[in-house]
Amino acid sequence: MSQFPRRLLTDTAVAWDPHANGAARSTFTRHGTVIDIMPGSALEQAYGNANLSGVIPVGQRGDDACLDKACVSN
Repeated sequence: MSQFPRRLLTDTAVAWDPHANGAARSTFTRHGTVIDIMPGSALEQAYGNANLSGVIPVGQRGDDACLDKACVSN
């Protein structure tokens, strides 16, 4: 289970340092996705602190009935 669960508030494309061959690397993440991001980390800066919500009640952590299923419908 995630130590720092955060819910993404908007669809986001995160760009990373280019690959060794010079190709750009990026990751697209849908809103509602729960990700593990340590506060103050470079990953938090990449997604944007204002774009992350830490409001996931402790009682719902690990309860997949409350999570967004948009990614599995594709």
